[in-house]
Amino acid sequence: MSVRLLLLLALLPLLSACQDTQARAENEALTRRVAALEAQVQAMKATQTQAAAPVPEAQLSAQNCANDLTRTLETYRENSIDGRYPTPAQLDLPDTCESQRVNWLRLDAGHYTFTVTGDSGQELARQSGG
Repeated sequence: MSVRLLLLLALLPLLSACQDTQARAENEALTRRVAALEAQVQAMKATQTQAAAPVPEAQLSAQNCANDLTRTLETYRENSIDGRYPTPAQLDLPDTCESQRVNWLRLDAGHYTFTVTGDSGQELARQSGG
């Protein structure tokens, strides 16, 4: 055998060992990266779960009232000859607002702003138009 061939055969295990070490290092880096990505996904899922928390019934009722009252005001304005909103005396609150506290911040011919508040006075819904 030639010296070159013997030298190549002697270096072959060393070259294989270098490749194994490099492959292991790349696998470890990929494993760390996958773990980091999985942690990010779990954090995003947790955030979505918190964001999708149920809305309290009082807030849903208040928002329904606000939506229906806005619809009533806009329908009145669209059907009025002069394109104005109703006066308080001309306004019939929708049934969904029957047990709600509607607070008028502004109600005139061209604009309206109101809030719907809860039992303790906290604002649960707000609408404006004009």
